[in-house]
Amino acid sequence: MITDVNLSSRTMMSRPLKRGRACMNCRFLKIKCDGMKPVCGPCRKHPKDDDCEYSDGPARSRTKALEDTVQRLEARLHELEHPEDSTPSVTLYDPYAPTQFPPQLSISPTYAGPSSRSLPSTPYHQLPRVLSPTDSSPESQGFTPLSPFSPSSTTATTPPFGGHGHGTSPLGIFDTRVIATPESTSSSLESDQNIYEALLQVFRPHACQFGFFLSWGRLTQPTVPKSSALLNAIYMWGAHLSSDRQRELYFKQKALQSVAAELTPESFLHIIQAEVLLSYYFFRTGHFLEARAHTATAVALALGGGLHLIRSLNHPDAPVIEITEDNDQEIQLRASADSVEEGERINSFWAVFMLQKNLAVALEPPARVCGVFEAGGMPIDTPWPLEMEDYKQGLLTSDIHGDSTVRNFLQHTGAVYPERSSITAMNVKASILLHRAVYMHGQYRPGCPERETQSWWTAFGAVDQLINTLRAELPDLTQVQGRSSARTILLTHSLLDAATIKLHSIFYTDPTSRQNCLAAARDMFRFGGTNPQGLGYLNPMMGTLWMTACNVFIDELRRIRAESAQSMWPLQVASEQEREKEMLASLNDGLDALSVFARESLLMRHQLTKVQESIEAT
Repeated sequence: MITDVNLSSRTMMSRPLKRGRACMNCRFLKIKCDGMKPVCGPCRKHPKDDDCEYSDGPARSRTKALEDTVQRLEARLHELEHPEDSTPSVTLYDPYAPTQFPPQLSISPTYAGPSSRSLPSTPYHQLPRVLSPTDSSPESQGFTPLSPFSPSSTTATTPPFGGHGHGTSPLGIFDTRVIATPESTSSSLESDQNIYEALLQVFRPHACQFGFFLSWGRLTQPTVPKSSALLNAIYMWGAHLSSDRQRELYFKQKALQSVAAELTPESFLHIIQAEVLLSYYFFRTGHFLEARAHTATAVALALGGGLHLIRSLNHPDAPVIEITEDNDQEIQLRASADSVEEGERINSFWAVFMLQKNLAVALEPPARVCGVFEAGGMPIDTPWPLEMEDYKQGLLTSDIHGDSTVRNFLQHTGAVYPERSSITAMNVKASILLHRAVYMHGQYRPGCPERETQSWWTAFGAVDQLINTLRAELPDLTQVQGRSSARTILLTHSLLDAATIKLHSIFYTDPTSRQNCLAAARDMFRFGGTNPQGLGYLNPMMGTLWMTACNVFIDELRRIRAESAQSMWPLQVASEQEREKEMLASLNDGLDALSVFARESLLMRHQLTKVQESIEAT
């Protein structure tokens, strides 16, 4: 529609300024044009959405610019499809040629983990200080990144997920146009694909430690659509774990750009997965505000999609997630196609749930620890998660339902419906208990009315019993087959040990509670009889748990030294000195673990520094 301003301007300029070629609108519609400017006769009679444009103006018109872009892209496409018919104007080198890889970026088909290295025996007072104001990188501390790539290998010969050789791997379903880096545009597709496969291969063995809940087998099926946000988040993690900083930053940027623009009912689960991966990444790299933001988004999506009410008999109606603009039709998540897809949805909720719990414990003081899932008595009816293999084997039978899943667990209420146990479910329960213990620690107030005190002590006893019961159900870590399960069980043990510490540290002056704290701290650094470094990359939460245990030994050192300073008996002084050596040895175990993993984790370097500062203050 022509505005009044346009009418006035056209009245003033009704005389044609210059005749020339037809305007772009008339050329497109193939009608006769009088060539008047600024608006020709046909466009004045029948106003168009686009302005009247002429190709002979002082600047290129928008239409001409688009035509030029199309021609340039067509020429580039022809050049890529027929490289033998054209010669590039600039000769580019292959950045992925075997001789171009620095040692830390050499590609190895398998990841054996750093099992050949053991925890250092350096006493804690000889450990290097980290994260001083002048430090900027792990290398400045003399740390060597724990790269999963083998320095002796330069090419990937075995694609991940099994299968084929160069150029024919099932991973060809991943669109490299979405994820190609600027440096790789001149490389052949085969060379590029090897890089992507290597990054996937690095990430896959450790995926569950960073909240990955999807089925890898389902994800690699050619018929399954893939979200570019999810793919870029996966490649970002692969580059991060392989210390490839350039690709890490590139894929992070691509993931952040695409995760905000791809949310549809079809990509719903993939976007949640991408948000979880981004949150763990930012948590691990020390960007806490961004970790909180992506966690909040994942929580909102999970609740908005009704993932907390899967198989609920109390709330059977699925929530509306979208309304179409044309006919106001309500859109809900479609029903799961099979048990694997339903399992992905169940596990997605618990992955988001556990992420929110762990970040609250790690980043909030006890007095402010709470969770959105506890707000207003929000129901959680989704059954406990199973392993992905369990879903494939049909163990999620039709008689399994959820009914107040978390509340019944905390209240020792027996399950109304059949349920199956799994390592993943134990891990989630341990997170719940740690979160509950920290919450109770923050809510404890001496001198409260008797009724409130009695209620608090009842809850204290219930949580303490649940911790001991779940710990007794955990399998022996030395008997576990597979590193992925071992990492999850180690995390579960550590979560329970930290829960005991948080719960009993309220009454550290009481001998029984003090012994419980010390026993849990010692147990955490026994690592279940395994070498944690041999397990590869661990959940970022491990640094927080180890720091909690280290603080127990530091507090005990303060107490021992204070008592020793007041003692007048030589035998008692000697006994105190012996106990001090014991505490120092236990503390050294914790510092050794933190110092090893601090080489490749900014978060753990920061936590190691905090512990060292506490030691110096004793």
